[in-house]
Amino acid sequence: MSLGVGLVVSAPAAASAKPAAKEGATVKADKHSPTGYTVTFVYRNPNATQVRLAGDLTLLDVNTGNTRYQPEEWQPGRYHAGGTEFLRDMTRDKKGNWSVSLPLHAGGISYWYRVWDPTQGWENKRIWDPASTNPRPPGESSFRTRNNDVLDAVYVPYATKQNDPVLKSRAEYELPAKPKDRGTVRYVPYTTILGDSGHYLGVYLPPGYNAKRAQPYKVAYLAHGIFGDETDFMVPANVPNILDNMTAKGEIEPTVVVTMGNHFTGTSLGFASYNQTNAADNLVQTILPLIEDRYNVATDRSGRAYAGFSYGGMTGAHVIRGYPTTFGYYGHFSGNPSLSAQDYDNVANAVGDDDLLVFLGNGVFEGNLNNQNAIADNFRARGYTAHTTQVPGAHDGMTASQLFTIFARDHLWTGADTVGDARAKVKAKAAPASVPAGRAFTLDVEVRAQKKHKKSPTPTGEITVTFAGSTHVVTLNKGKAVVKLPTSGLSAGSYAVHVAYSGDRTYAPTAEVHQKLRVR
Repeated sequence: MSLGVGLVVSAPAAASAKPAAKEGATVKADKHSPTGYTVTFVYRNPNATQVRLAGDLTLLDVNTGNTRYQPEEWQPGRYHAGGTEFLRDMTRDKKGNWSVSLPLHAGGISYWYRVWDPTQGWENKRIWDPASTNPRPPGESSFRTRNNDVLDAVYVPYATKQNDPVLKSRAEYELPAKPKDRGTVRYVPYTTILGDSGHYLGVYLPPGYNAKRAQPYKVAYLAHGIFGDETDFMVPANVPNILDNMTAKGEIEPTVVVTMGNHFTGTSLGFASYNQTNAADNLVQTILPLIEDRYNVATDRSGRAYAGFSYGGMTGAHVIRGYPTTFGYYGHFSGNPSLSAQDYDNVANAVGDDDLLVFLGNGVFEGNLNNQNAIADNFRARGYTAHTTQVPGAHDGMTASQLFTIFARDHLWTGADTVGDARAKVKAKAAPASVPAGRAFTLDVEVRAQKKHKKSPTPTGEITVTFAGSTHVVTLNKGKAVVKLPTSGLSAGSYAVHVAYSGDRTYAPTAEVHQKLRVR
């Protein structure tokens, strides 16, 4: 997901110390690090003659534009960014462990290794970290593997010394969730619309996925950029981590994700193998039927989303133009759909009065939002919802990660008919709790979120109060309601108050018996 030339930097003197033995990327708090954390990368290969750490690890500063900084030069306002490949020599110990350490800021950060190993015929071979636990398609089938262009990711926590709300938010969503809150990622073999086998779809299933659930799961179909494949939105864009964390917070209903590799036209490794028309047809005519047959997912447009990064975002034009009623939500990350005035009108004629939401964004180091805003205005002019935004990033997977977070948290499924699953607590109290017959009780009701919800911090909807055989339905105002409970005709005695809450897309319905009220 990154483009650009490489810049080799020799390892600093400190790297010549004895390398750590643990393979992979190890993140440790470090008060001497400018970010508060140091990451040590260890790759074991006794046969290698040279190894370099590589990645989207140089920094760009929002105040200085295109000037590149080394990781050790981090300060607030600087962000790891693609476009120039970071390269640093790793140091070998006597056991064949190659290592290097450097500070990284918070979030999921893209990296890989470059290896020279004559025993395997490798010369500047780009590999992902063999110690990584991220699932991959089997064999050498994926485009990135065949094109010597793989990526991995290391997950760095936020330290208060970073003093950056953007990085704090990235750590909140991009780092792995608690084990109990994690979904699953698998790669499913399939045959493309052109009849070619040996391709794979990435499938993320949310935690607690239930194949027999009465309500099908909403589903997002995500397309990579021109140099990517079906792994990109899993790693390094970190969609599984983002949705795990978002679901645990109750900020989105459990959602299935499907990723596909669009380099299947012909056998070349060039641009032509990513044919956008074929990709759109393959998605709708081949992938959707397969996924909808195999998994418990939505089959209507209100439960389907399409989003893409770079060339995948541009491919969205072919999807919405060719299949305007298939998806209700579109996300275009660092890649805009090219649509004519007639295209917009055709989409509007097909969609009619149904909902359609379009989201467009890019990184601040990619340029302004003029084109995105113009596209959004074209949709708005035809009565549809459109949003644009910009995040601190370049043309890489880390920007795609940030844009997906905003798209999913703030916009996905907002117009869909759904039942929320975030938990809320109902509190109800009447004072006094005893009145003479003929007088009315005043019941104060408050519905509170058990965890603060960014999309909807205050529950909306209504409460239904049952008291002494009568029912009162009241709409919440800022999470609260006042209900008058008359006692005319009631005999002396105690009467239970039952309060039920419902009607919010974010919060789950709940009901319980509250206090008993006494009529004298």
